[in-house]
Amino acid sequence: MSSLQQNILNFNKSLSYNFEGGNLSSDSGLIIIRSFVEKLGLRPLLEDAFNDSAYRVHTYASIIEQLVYTIISGYHSDNCSDSLRHDPIFTNILDKEALASQPTISRFINSLDETAIEAFNRLLEILFERANPKRSTKQIVLDLDSTLFETFGTQDKSAYNFHYASKGYHPLMLFNGLNGDLMKIELRGGSVYTSNNIEAFLKPVLEWLEEAYPNTQILVRADSGFATPALYNLCEEFGVLFVIRLKANATLKKYSEDILREFEDVYGKDYSKHHVMYDEFPYQAKSWQKPLRVICRIERSPGELLARATFIVTSLEAEPKVVVKAYNKRGNMENFIKEAKIDFSMKSASHSSFMANTIKCLIKALAYNIVNIMKRTALPKEHQSCRMLSLRTVFIKIASRIVTSARRTTFKLSSNYPWMRQFQKIMEKIDKLCFS
Repeated sequence: MSSLQQNILNFNKSLSYNFEGGNLSSDSGLIIIRSFVEKLGLRPLLEDAFNDSAYRVHTYASIIEQLVYTIISGYHSDNCSDSLRHDPIFTNILDKEALASQPTISRFINSLDETAIEAFNRLLEILFERANPKRSTKQIVLDLDSTLFETFGTQDKSAYNFHYASKGYHPLMLFNGLNGDLMKIELRGGSVYTSNNIEAFLKPVLEWLEEAYPNTQILVRADSGFATPALYNLCEEFGVLFVIRLKANATLKKYSEDILREFEDVYGKDYSKHHVMYDEFPYQAKSWQKPLRVICRIERSPGELLARATFIVTSLEAEPKVVVKAYNKRGNMENFIKEAKIDFSMKSASHSSFMANTIKCLIKALAYNIVNIMKRTALPKEHQSCRMLSLRTVFIKIASRIVTSARRTTFKLSSNYPWMRQFQKIMEKIDKLCFS
């Protein structure tokens, strides 16, 4: 313990500090998360999916639940659980005398296998169904993308990725582009190509959606890394629409020569404004089974000398301008990926085992989805578009003192908390929620 002399503050010699305030908590806002999770019914789902043993002090389900809360709170290292073992907020919301320690968590993470991956994927599906009611869900946009999770050690299957010019993992991610729900994630080796194994990744999702949402229009949206016949054929097999960007090649450029000449005739000397033209034509690459509709957009921004051509293959029957607009909205996915990687530390791959990193990634996906669903169903409008970094500061990091009597435990939150009224409104809204 530091001496009193060491703890005197240099800006005011009459002030000092120590860590003897008692059994307090700085994460009292987790009672919001716990109340929301109760409505979602997460705990019974975890207990059904990971029914290892009721006689363990820390069951698999309870460890997953603990990790969900520590991740949401911003404690991304398992070592933090040792310091939080007797935190009164964590122990009360988890109904535990003490949290699972780092060694216990590590043994759990390293004990799971492929069966656990299937269980997590099913959990993500169930949460999606509860948060997206079948009767009111008219459209689902499946945004596909890959990203890089950097690694800095000797993790299994970590490899150099030339596209990102860095070493790490190269996971596939699937979001609902309309609301940001993470529907599936698959961790892959770092050197795997973007669209590799896309059929095996997406087909189970389409099978599930075909059964769960038979009357819902589904659109698959992806960039040029996924422009592969396997994906087109899969979409057609399930009657799913698609809009996918194509990489420019000599043949596509030849098809666009007429519209490019027209563009130059109309806008050739005007470099002061943004100009755009659209065209469409049937196109069949050598590897395609049949011709498909391709939209061509010719665009030039103010100050640019040369026009740029963008090619999009699609099964949509809408006007070219509408198709391009629909494709451009996939830009929101970059924000979803950014929040998942940074705010939920999904990019961290701290285990040496590839399977362990996969399991930890799926637990983080679970935490991400819980918060994402809560944003649109329980938070005020002004906070629904906030990232988890902001929400953590506003609604999670609240100081409190816990008072226990014979009949009740009370969380006495800071009287100086600035968002007291919003906090109470959120709790009231959660009480009225009902997820079937």
